[in-house]
Amino acid sequence: MLFKVDSKPSADTKNENNEFEILDAERRTVNYADCSKRFYQVSRDFSQQYAHIYSARLNTFRNILIPIVKKRWSDKYKILKLCELRDKGTTCIIMGTLFKLQELKPSILRELSDQLEILPQPAKTHFVHDTDTLVLEDELQRIKLSGDCIDVNRVVTGVVTALLGSEDEDGIFTVRDVCWAGSCIQKPLPKLNDDRYIVFMSGLNLASKTGNHLFSLNLLLEWLFGFCGTSEYQEEISKVVRVVIAGGIYANQSNESTLNESDVIAASEVVDSFAAALSAVVPLDLMPGCKDPAGIMLPQKPFHYCLFPKAVEYKSFNRVSNPYECDIGGFVCLGTSGEPVRDVMRYSKLDKPLDVMKKTLEWRHIAPTCPDTVPCTPCLDTDPFTIYNCPAIYFNGNCDEFSTELFTGDDQQSVRLVCIPNFCETKTVALVNLKNLECYSMVFD
Repeated sequence: MLFKVDSKPSADTKNENNEFEILDAERRTVNYADCSKRFYQVSRDFSQQYAHIYSARLNTFRNILIPIVKKRWSDKYKILKLCELRDKGTTCIIMGTLFKLQELKPSILRELSDQLEILPQPAKTHFVHDTDTLVLEDELQRIKLSGDCIDVNRVVTGVVTALLGSEDEDGIFTVRDVCWAGSCIQKPLPKLNDDRYIVFMSGLNLASKTGNHLFSLNLLLEWLFGFCGTSEYQEEISKVVRVVIAGGIYANQSNESTLNESDVIAASEVVDSFAAALSAVVPLDLMPGCKDPAGIMLPQKPFHYCLFPKAVEYKSFNRVSNPYECDIGGFVCLGTSGEPVRDVMRYSKLDKPLDVMKKTLEWRHIAPTCPDTVPCTPCLDTDPFTIYNCPAIYFNGNCDEFSTELFTGDDQQSVRLVCIPNFCETKTVALVNLKNLECYSMVFD
């Protein structure tokens, strides 16, 4: 089996001379379908306000939550809108979008009013404060929340939920229980008889002024080409059926500087050559990231084809969106290049990407803080970030380190969570075996 070392020496030494003989191995293939249509076709009408996306989100989740609420709390309590709350102290159910009032949240108006009165302060990267509070909003109004059922430090603005409780004389809703949308239904996973691998990588940073990671990148290419190891090992390498680059091929998120036009032009030939070389031996899905030459607003559209004159000649080269959803061999894969997860960590006390990913599955939403603190297009009729199909593989790019976990949902959904490390800094890629959803890291150092 690939990537697991057998420490027992082989008793048969007759074939030692044949270990490195030339092997003509054919790359294994699996069925593939791009399921990101909702990200490609999102409205780009910037004359609209962002209230539409919150309204669409609430309407979608209201339809999702009503049957879940009835199953959890039966028909004992009425489901009311906020404007229908009249009887103080009467237990009922309300639904709405959480909004987090945060003292440290950046405000351009505050910055403009204070810029002449105070000295410049260091930029904050975390905005949680002990005075943070929650309110619930629907289409017409909002109400302040109290109670210990919701930890204000473990939720963020934009999550839609159903709450059981009552309104007191001060107009504050005391929460007795909370109901999230939860993971959606997962289609049955195929059973494979042989290993099939997907390689996930991110943060290649090919526009970097330093080339400290380029040797590791060449090692990676030779490994995927099958130039490394014995004939038996090369046979296993041929079972890599797809490579997904989750953003950062030009510049990663840890790069504080922003690419200018000359940087993009200088790096484009290298990026194109790398993508073409990879696409020549294995199907490649290339996602943009927040520092790459693509629109910064989520969902990001694919890279422009003019950036890849060599790579576009290959049918195996796919320019895809961010977020990205696809079906590989019957396994639904969903993920982003890391912006939504990083933003949730900034506005909560969830300090591990895996914890945030589990929360987003529980909330059934990829990017709840869009459009509040993550830029996105002002969608009109739908919220493209809603999770409609429970993925088998859920990935997050440009992480500080590799980590993985097998998440089990309330209805026994099995989701392999993968935090893809920043290759420029860690020289590491992640591999997922479709046969059993096991996940490994591979270091090229």
